[in-house]
Amino acid sequence: MDALTLAQDLCARICHELGGPLGALSGALELVGEAPEEAMAVARESDEALRRRLGLWRAAAGAGTGPMGRAGLAALLEGALSHGRVVADLSGVTEAAMPAPLAQACLLAAMLGSEALPRGGVVRVEGDGAGLAVRPEGRGAAWPAGVAAGLAGEAAGGPRDVLAPLLAWVAGQAGMVAGLAGDPDGGVAVLAVRPR
Repeated sequence: MDALTLAQDLCARICHELGGPLGALSGALELVGEAPEEAMAVARESDEALRRRLGLWRAAAGAGTGPMGRAGLAALLEGALSHGRVVADLSGVTEAAMPAPLAQACLLAAMLGSEALPRGGVVRVEGDGAGLAVRPEGRGAAWPAGVAAGLAGEAAGGPRDVLAPLLAWVAGQAGMVAGLAGDPDGGVAVLAVRPR
């Protein structure tokens, strides 16, 4: 995937992610005169959603995070995956700080894992300074079509599919490779980020 297309798809995806809470905030402001308490509740909720999503996208797709351990990663992911329907379980992540590129890859991998959970669930993340494994668990868990191709560096089908090629690129910058590996128990494939 060429860099320009990746950047365009990424910008469109971020705009989409921020558009929902921004629209709700705008609607709340219109209600201030009619139902001030309800409007303020919606405005606060929208503000929180915007803050969480913006922080996560800034760290995952912007300049990165710097070295980061479990607590910092968990703070960025909390409440920000799939509009709060998906929870990240980072209990398998080392408490020691991961190098910056791997921490950024961890955020992207968790975000991609949430896309395998259309009905909600848990993204289980294990990792240390040597690599990561992400397991989506929930009803109807399945990786979206095109994830394997995106992780192999093929062009995304559009903004909705940008996370896989972006993760492949970030993993490559860390001297690693990202891909799906079969689950020995016959469940959903594991997303692995490991050294080349």
